[in-house]
Amino acid sequence: MTPERLQQLIDKYLSNTASPEEEQELTAWYNATNERSVEWPVANAEEVTALKDRMLRNMQQAIHPAAQARVVPFYRRRGLQVAAAVLVLMGIGAAIWFNGNNTSTTAPTVTANEAAPLLPGGNKAVLTLANGQQIILDTAGNTTLAQQGTTRIIKLNNGQLAYQDANKATAGAQPLFNTIATPNGGQYEIILPDGSHVWLNAASSLRFPTAFTGGERKVQLTGEAYFEVAKNAAMPFRVYTADRQHQDNGVVEVLGTHFNVNAYEDEPLVKTTLLEGKVTVAAMAAPGTPVTLAPGKQAAFAYGVGRPASITVNTVDADEVIAWKNGIFNFNHADIRTVMRQLARWYNVEVVYEGPLSNELFEGEIPRNSTLTEVFKILELSAVHFKVEGRKVTVMP
Repeated sequence: MTPERLQQLIDKYLSNTASPEEEQELTAWYNATNERSVEWPVANAEEVTALKDRMLRNMQQAIHPAAQARVVPFYRRRGLQVAAAVLVLMGIGAAIWFNGNNTSTTAPTVTANEAAPLLPGGNKAVLTLANGQQIILDTAGNTTLAQQGTTRIIKLNNGQLAYQDANKATAGAQPLFNTIATPNGGQYEIILPDGSHVWLNAASSLRFPTAFTGGERKVQLTGEAYFEVAKNAAMPFRVYTADRQHQDNGVVEVLGTHFNVNAYEDEPLVKTTLLEGKVTVAAMAAPGTPVTLAPGKQAAFAYGVGRPASITVNTVDADEVIAWKNGIFNFNHADIRTVMRQLARWYNVEVVYEGPLSNELFEGEIPRNSTLTEVFKILELSAVHFKVEGRKVTVMP
């Protein structure tokens, strides 16, 4: 598109004289700029604001359920004055709010040297059996994958991993342990031997017996997982949060309930959020101080040996906490480093920082099926910028 044609489209857009085809042409131009700078040929910052404000209003009026599109609010707070903008990415409407005092007349740039866009993650995991054999689940067929004692390990047609016939295990038999691990850019759902469902987020692992025997059902988690636990009052279900060396640092005990545990080593806190039922949470470094959660409550304590282990309890929006399971990045007053930790795990990229970064906070939602370039276009409507070189992302002011 020539600069003259672009200027013509923008002028028509701002004056409300653009045809639907011309509006689509303007949007297509923006979406085609994945690997080069985006410049808005307008006279001043007020026109940039007016253009983006106009796009937001048009998008909100145009959204219709039959089109399977939606507006996803995304906010960046810096002051009392805010202006609205919108961009359309891969058929997804994303509403972005940013400071109206931003005086830049040039849209943020993404330098992308990769041969293809960095795509979102998917159902990827590796299962390690008791004998050390590893099975790559995303390429395995939908069939019986292995036999562990009396337990059959099956990959179902919907991609779930299931453990069947575990109730036939012989009493007193030596327990066999399996580990399922997701890489960066992976997630997976598993049905445990007792029928409990577990959804693993990216860069996470779960160690568990192939049959639950004795007086408890114990699993060991690194990373993040959402649990829907089968009820069994005679055998409490316990999730031990652990580091990569399998050193336990906390335990969540339930009888049957729905909850989320976030225990990544690069996050400052281990967080347990209850959606349904009742759980108790204890930190290993502070024995004798468990807390009991009600639905909508979150328990948190500092991660790692030698750090304070007092547990705090707060009221949270549980739907926000498990947004990852439902295909959404949900940021609630998150700084850029918090945002980038989630993006790094899902898109399997290395993140480095260059120059001073502000403490401005982001809040809102972005679909996890967006490409990384699309996510950056949303984030770059604030003051943050990105440079992409292969799988290395540099965050700049």
